[in-house]
Amino acid sequence: MIVLAHRGNLRGPDPMHENSPDSIAAAISSGFGIETDLRRAADGNFYVSHDPMQPSPRNALAVHAALWRSNPDATVALNIKETGNEAQLIGELNTLGVAGQVFLFDMELIEPVAGEMAARFRALDRHVAIAARVSDRREPSARALAIDAAETIWLDEFDGPWATRATVADLIRAGKQVYGVSPDLHGATPEQATRRWQDFASWGVTGICTDWPLRLAAELGIVSA
Repeated sequence: MIVLAHRGNLRGPDPMHENSPDSIAAAISSGFGIETDLRRAADGNFYVSHDPMQPSPRNALAVHAALWRSNPDATVALNIKETGNEAQLIGELNTLGVAGQVFLFDMELIEPVAGEMAARFRALDRHVAIAARVSDRREPSARALAIDAAETIWLDEFDGPWATRATVADLIRAGKQVYGVSPDLHGATPEQATRRWQDFASWGVTGICTDWPLRLAAELGIVSA
């Protein structure tokens, strides 16, 4: 199973350091994948941050991409925060040598029609990986499966556990990789999250995204690099 360190966090939420180069480097060196956020500055340069902020050399996409490349086997889930920059982004990811390491997701949250950005990304690069959202907020599996460009599913549970073994089995049967969002990202305790990790693991998900990757790895007996 692939464990994604949410914004590079290893031991729980850490707003002061999340998405920083130091946090990302520590997560990658611990053998985990990364979930992180991408924005574009007014000057046209991409930077890593969940919220809009002043870009700096430390949060530049190029700096983070160099960290990702330090472990080319590490999966990077790239949360796309803005629309309209698809061609530039694909070009940048290819130039930086990380286009084959990332999957792009959460475009449905910012686009008027679900799947439009996925189609544009696929037209620009037939190899880049793309995820479609499935959640308890009017994002059913059928809608995600209709996004032809997406070979991956981002399975989210905002208001409590709703997905079942059958939900995941149907998605896997459709040929999709499935990444489950740990409930700790929506306020659940680590103990509550642990129970869901066990569910996800028994259902055969591809990976789990959490603020507690070290705890998850220990609970599920996952040996990191």
